[in-house]
Amino acid sequence: MSTEDIIKRILALKPNLTEEAVRELIEQERAKAAGLLTEEAAAHLVSSNLGINGAGERIEAKLKIADLTAGLSDVSLTGRVIHIFPSRTFDRDNNRQGKVLRLIIGDKTGSVVVVFWDDKADHVEASKLKPGKIVRILHGYSRERRGNIEINIGNRGQLFMEPMDAVEEDYPKLESFFMTPADIHTEGAVNLQGIVMDSFPSSTFQRQDGSEGKVGRLVLEEGGARINLVLWDDNVDEYGELEKGTKIQVISGNVRTSNMGNPEVHVGWDTAIKIIEKGVKPDEPVPFWTKIGSLNESMGSVNVAAMASQIGEQREFVRRDGSEGRVVSVLLEDDTGTVRLSLWDDDADKAAEIEEGAMIVVENGYTRSGFGGGVELNVGRNGRVHIDPEDFEMEIPEFERKITEIIDLREGERNVTIRGQLLDDPVQRDIDTSRGPATVTNFRIDDGTGEARVSLWREHAEAAMDLTAGAEIRLEYMNVREPFDGLIQVSSGSFTKLVVEKE
Repeated sequence: MSTEDIIKRILALKPNLTEEAVRELIEQERAKAAGLLTEEAAAHLVSSNLGINGAGERIEAKLKIADLTAGLSDVSLTGRVIHIFPSRTFDRDNNRQGKVLRLIIGDKTGSVVVVFWDDKADHVEASKLKPGKIVRILHGYSRERRGNIEINIGNRGQLFMEPMDAVEEDYPKLESFFMTPADIHTEGAVNLQGIVMDSFPSSTFQRQDGSEGKVGRLVLEEGGARINLVLWDDNVDEYGELEKGTKIQVISGNVRTSNMGNPEVHVGWDTAIKIIEKGVKPDEPVPFWTKIGSLNESMGSVNVAAMASQIGEQREFVRRDGSEGRVVSVLLEDDTGTVRLSLWDDDADKAAEIEEGAMIVVENGYTRSGFGGGVELNVGRNGRVHIDPEDFEMEIPEFERKITEIIDLREGERNVTIRGQLLDDPVQRDIDTSRGPATVTNFRIDDGTGEARVSLWREHAEAAMDLTAGAEIRLEYMNVREPFDGLIQVSSGSFTKLVVEKE
């Protein structure tokens, strides 16, 4: 087909174009090729860029990415290039070398990986294609890979760059294809953007095949939320020590649910990390500190600063796999409440350095349901515990011990502190319990807002017998029980303290 015939075909299918405009496009393509294209070849290229096939028919590429399913044999669509992965070569079973190149394109409905093989990969590399450009995929086929849909460009497939009938405004800007931590709620492939706020030491492990693996973690923040970025193997060495304040893009990460029930993004061999900027501060900083009163079960990446009120004894135990473990419980307190901190194994040894009244900082801890109910705070392998830190990078909040008024006591509350005056002399009894014989001392207390019935057990029972009606006391770390004879009950627990303020 001659150049003139191609121009006539274009004008018939593109009535909005003039002959002069088409000839200008042909000359532009010849100029791009530095004179290596004939006029006829350049005309064919312009025709293809306009979405017109060799038979003189306009090629429609109206399929949207959200509509893709596995098993489609003729996929044509248009989208903006989000990222281009470096090509790689490999050996086929027939000892011939193959080549593969992947890129990600997106439209208003989502994004998809497009895979080019052999000479098609060479074509993409030669084109000098860059992110942000609009491209058209013709005659690809779709398949499922690792739970996600991808488009493959085989022998029939084609890539056309910057099709002239594509409207720029119809395709989102490049930055809009990247989510923030606040946007991530479900598992699957994701493109993520965030600012590195922390990094944690990597650790090695042995795989089932005997090989050694490596894992590390970064904390990313943006959009008013944080998320853990989990690095594996070579990515640990390359990105595991990125400076705080480094803004990055994670392309083709994989969202998984952590053991704590929180989403986290994993970086694998097919994930790219792009450094955007350094020395960045988040526009909407997340409050660094979490108050104890705001803790609930299954929280991750929490930072708590609190006072050590009680330190338990170290306990040894044997795990299901036969290994030995150690644990120490420390009761932490701030002005909103108390929580039990469990220190495991090597962290348990740090408990010997903790004194009552010491400031404890738990960095990147997590919570879960504790033994006997309530919330338990843990450090874990990705967290840190600091004892009386003098140069901690974040200002440690000050607080006063919370005193709960009797009128505000609610059944089921644990480790509350109350203050009041004895209304009667304590009465001691010996009773049988499910744990064996025990001594309990009972009396009533009034703080001006109401009355409560107090039960002090075992070692606390004896200490109370020195009291008389009219004494003013403080009871720390009491547990609230169901009402008895119309009065709310408070009972001693493992951390309880009796303080006489006035006899």
